Amino acid sequence: MKQSNHDKTTARRRALGLLAAAAAACLAAGCGTLASEPAPDGYYRVQSGDTLYTVARRHKRSVRELTRWNQLPSADRIEVGQLLRIRPPAGAGTSASTGGGAGGGPVAVGDTPRVDNSAPSRAPATSIRLQWPADGRVTAGYGPPASKGLRINAAPGSAVRAAAGGKAIHVGNLRGYGMLVIIKHDDNWLTVYGNLDKPSVSEGAQVSGGQEVGRMGTADSELHFEVRSNGKPVDPAGLLPARG
Repeated sequence: MKQSNHDKTTARRRALGLLAAAAAACLAAGCGTLASEPAPDGYYRVQSGDTLYTVARRHKRSVRELTRWNQLPSADRIEVGQLLRIRPPAGAGTSASTGGGAGGGPVAVGDTPRVDNSAPSRAPATSIRLQWPADGRVTAGYGPPASKGLRINAAPGSAVRAAAGGKAIHVGNLRGYGMLVIIKHDDNWLTVYGNLDKPSVSEGAQVSGGQEVGRMGTADSELHFEVRSNGKPVDPAGLLPARG
């Protein structure tokens, strides 16, 4: 089915909104989180210092319920700014609880995760195969909240290539990212190429994996490369091939 102009505009605004919010937070507070934004009705936005146990207790839910309703891969870790469903989705059952285990009893240590801003996010269950977007040494790895991607010391004037095929949904400047190209690969995956000198593709263009999407500047500069799944940054290193 052909995507309407309205759907395209909505998708582009959503992607830019996520990136702009993250960039603004980094610049204003040095944290890069979305923790200050209000949560929609029926949800709770994780704050610094929260644990899944304290969130469950505050909203009279069990850790097991929150883990199930939010489809968390485990109860090991939650992140600042993450939205947690605190009301059951349609058809989901609840268990009487004051924040303990499924039966209201004590919660094991493994069920009381603390927010860890420095730990890398694991790649989600659905994955994507990527190639390196540029030649050069990685000068900064993934480590939120300070670094939500990789910094690659690409040679001046060198080409930046699409890590996979997709569609350029944004080409232009964005505060905190400089000249930016965002490529949407499917409904789940985006890749972000920031700090470019100039783009080589136009907005709306279909690109293939390995195609040039931009050029680095003539002065010393570093490519900022992000990978996002459902709007959330993940560690690119787990999705890129090993370098020889």
